[in-house]
Amino acid sequence: ALWTEEEETFFIDFLISEFTSLGDGGFKKLTFQEAAKCLKVKFLQQAGGEKTVASCQRKFQGLKKSYNAVIDIKNTSGFTWSDQNGAGIALKNHDVWDRYAK
Repeated sequence: ALWTEEEETFFIDFLISEFTSLGDGGFKKLTFQEAAKCLKVKFLQQAGGEKTVASCQRKFQGLKKSYNAVIDIKNTSGFTWSDQNGAGIALKNHDVWDRYAK
């Protein structure tokens, strides 16, 4: 599903509000059911179609994967990170990126 930045932000804020219901393996299916329901109410004309339980679960997995990649980059020697500029990959440090990408 296609997500707008506003839909993503709403979804993330919803998950943060449900953090106390986090189980051992992550959010329960009921949490994603509620997220899909809240998205439907908040965004009557959803970009890329209605967000389903499955699309909410996939979005969460994708966000988690991106988050873990950023944490990994932040912890890799030779990289710098800023919330404004990201990894700041430039020609002068392409060798560090090449080593990381392998």
